[in-house]
Amino acid sequence: MASFISSLWPLLSSYRPNAARDRQNQRDKAPLRFGAFEATYIPPGLGFIRPRNDKEAQRLYNHIRTVAFWLDAAPVLADLGLPFRAGLDDIISLVPVYGDIISGILQLYQVWLCFIFGVPRSILGYMFLNVIIDVVVGLVPLLGDYLDNLFKSNLRNLRLLEDWLLTSESAKRKYHILLMPENTTDFIPKPKPGSRFSTSWFGTSSGRKSEEDEERERERVSGHVRVTRRMKLNEGEQIPVGASTGTRSRTRAADPVFEPLD
Repeated sequence: MASFISSLWPLLSSYRPNAARDRQNQRDKAPLRFGAFEATYIPPGLGFIRPRNDKEAQRLYNHIRTVAFWLDAAPVLADLGLPFRAGLDDIISLVPVYGDIISGILQLYQVWLCFIFGVPRSILGYMFLNVIIDVVVGLVPLLGDYLDNLFKSNLRNLRLLEDWLLTSESAKRKYHILLMPENTTDFIPKPKPGSRFSTSWFGTSSGRKSEEDEERERERVSGHVRVTRRMKLNEGEQIPVGASTGTRSRTRAADPVFEPLD
């Protein structure tokens, strides 16, 4: 009897009767957007028209990132406290053969959106190859599902899109948008405490803001991003919790850079 109780003790000691409520409180505190990024479930032009201005380009990027995370690292599953990231792709792929085929079709939707964005064929080829590898590996029972979860083709293709937006001269001429910070594993990370500026007003020996700080301030005032870049963790908006409307409701201060001008 004593051995039975001792075997149950780790489980009983870790039990928290308010665990579900605690997770809900954590979700209520989580931000609904990060700078110019927010979850976007409908693409501009319904996914058939190339972005005509920076505002549509920002929304298309937000939509592609939303699709990638829901397929490979769904926010809902992340709230469960799993020790690994999983998405709808992993759940659908559990169904033998047919699940992998449906998963491949969903992944091709992301590749199509990148094509609409204007990504060149060479990069689209790598994206398509990632989808093929994901589907073929997923066909292997059990082991394939495990490797599929590790591969995460949608997040890989998202990274290919971001690299193209940051490095391609043609992309930088067409679009001027804000991308998520480097190595961000959360769908919407919590903003880093402190100022949005990379240095404070008195952070330099001259007592003046750096050129980078001044450029960020011009972006917020004008609503224009001169060059596509990644946001920094201290640029995420600290959003106060507003009145509840049945789910979560947040209010945010007016900030033109969140809505790029046409």
